[in-house]
Amino acid sequence: MFALERAPESFKLPTVPRVVMGDAAPRAQKTKASSHEISSITPALSRPTNPKEDVPLESAPERASEQLNAELEKCAPLSKLERRARRKRYTTVALITLTALFLYADQNLIGPNMSAIAEEFGFDDKQKDVRLGGWLQLAFFVVGAPAALLIGYFADRWNRVRLFFWTTILGEGPCLATYWVKTYWQLFALRALTGIAVGGCLPLLFSLCGDLFASTERSYVASFLTISTGAGVALGQVIAGTVGPTYGWRTPFIITSVPAIFFAAIMYAVVDEPKRGAQEEEVHRRMKKRASKAVVDDKDASKSKSKSDDEIGDDKKEEQDEDVEVNYTAQMTWKKVRKQMLVKTNMLVLSQGLPGVIPWGVLNSYFVDYLHKQRGMRVEMATVAITVYGAGAAVGTILGGYIGQRLYNRKASWLPLLLGASTALGAVPAYYYINVHDYGPDRIGLYLTCLIGGVLSSITPPNVRAILLNVNPPELRGSIFAAYTLVDDIGKGAGPAMVAGFIVGFGRRVAFNIAFSFWFLCGIVLACITFTIDHDLELQARMVLEGITESGPGGGGGDGKEVDEAKDEASGKRTVVIDK
Repeated sequence: MFALERAPESFKLPTVPRVVMGDAAPRAQKTKASSHEISSITPALSRPTNPKEDVPLESAPERASEQLNAELEKCAPLSKLERRARRKRYTTVALITLTALFLYADQNLIGPNMSAIAEEFGFDDKQKDVRLGGWLQLAFFVVGAPAALLIGYFADRWNRVRLFFWTTILGEGPCLATYWVKTYWQLFALRALTGIAVGGCLPLLFSLCGDLFASTERSYVASFLTISTGAGVALGQVIAGTVGPTYGWRTPFIITSVPAIFFAAIMYAVVDEPKRGAQEEEVHRRMKKRASKAVVDDKDASKSKSKSDDEIGDDKKEEQDEDVEVNYTAQMTWKKVRKQMLVKTNMLVLSQGLPGVIPWGVLNSYFVDYLHKQRGMRVEMATVAITVYGAGAAVGTILGGYIGQRLYNRKASWLPLLLGASTALGAVPAYYYINVHDYGPDRIGLYLTCLIGGVLSSITPPNVRAILLNVNPPELRGSIFAAYTLVDDIGKGAGPAMVAGFIVGFGRRVAFNIAFSFWFLCGIVLACITFTIDHDLELQARMVLEGITESGPGGGGGDGKEVDEAKDEASGKRTVVIDK
């Protein structure tokens, strides 16, 4: 039994009203009906106290039956076709994850063997820092950033599986060729070209996953992709640091590039391009609605009123599913992209990127050396600290993806509050290990705060990417993620440079305290998404409806009433129509 919202005092129900819920509400009678919004799944704990507003008991079984059918449909075992499709989706994600792992392993292959490379090319210490530590990284991201924009544009227009394969070839081919370089400028050119793969893969990966999984699962998938990219960077450092001194600094470039090309080729051979927009809620809802309408139209009028949906045979439903075809045909245009960039949630997500990445510049570039020089720790023990931080980041990514998805499924506007709070709190442990001199016995305080800081600071990345997927229509996700990647790359380059400026002006300890304070600003921006996400999800639902075309029984274009229903669905409410 379910509680209706309180009706006006002047509103009175007849003795035996007829209650029609959700999609079953007749369109022609809607102008004569009174509408009340109820939660789609919240049961009433008590009936209304005013007997005039109480719905007679005769309507309760009908409403309870419809609710029970919806819950049973969710719990029903998957058919053989559905299980096959599910295995196919997860196989695709596994291939994407493995390819991304080795793609991102290319990012830091130079650092662990910088001295060996400098010796081979005859560089002194200053040339080593400038040419190998500065210019090569600059070339890597300067090429990767525009590559992200270009590939993001084509991701919204072309076959993404093929585009992903050729992007991998364009980036990993030069990485493989690095084994045979003879001069510094050959190395410079090949490292710049390798940035194509790293910069271009992110828009493709998330555009693909947006059409493989529904909004109720995207944070889970985003957490695995986020871990794969972070683990790839760490894997590259490990390979370069362990293999390079023994087998030469060139060998790690082969070890990382060959598997990336291999998995991309397998993906190209076995993975089909997912249907754009196939996982959108409105597409599924429209398909079920048209199939149900076609079944009802084939039945006798009296039988169609007396029979519930579960009495219709499975064979008949399968026939109608084949007859009814719902396609998402919207195309990317620059006008749409410009308009979508002004969506408030997109603006907030992009604007939090720059302050959010500055503290990572401290962790990636300066933290180990700070513990070694300013706190007197051996390099090996300082490396253990950053490793513990990375382990916490892996836990935080998985845990954040799980908790974030559960929150989003319950109420979307709660998720930004979690992201804002966790990001701001992630700065608190940093004030301990930057300012405290004595970390306790066996430095337990340092390692514990690194672990906690890693967990808190890594909850946001998978969830903020899932938010971008959910508030943008399928035909624009590549372009939006290209902009996101561009901001991220600018932050990766500008973050360490900004921290270096703080160091020159204030010294290391003060500079690092200032840098971590940017996470408070980032947290505030993230929390503001709670005021925009519901509206922007409704806007996305409207855009999806406008891109739907139908054929077969019950087909037809969307009308204004369908768009209104999308708004109800997006806000978690269903309309109950009570005819007088």
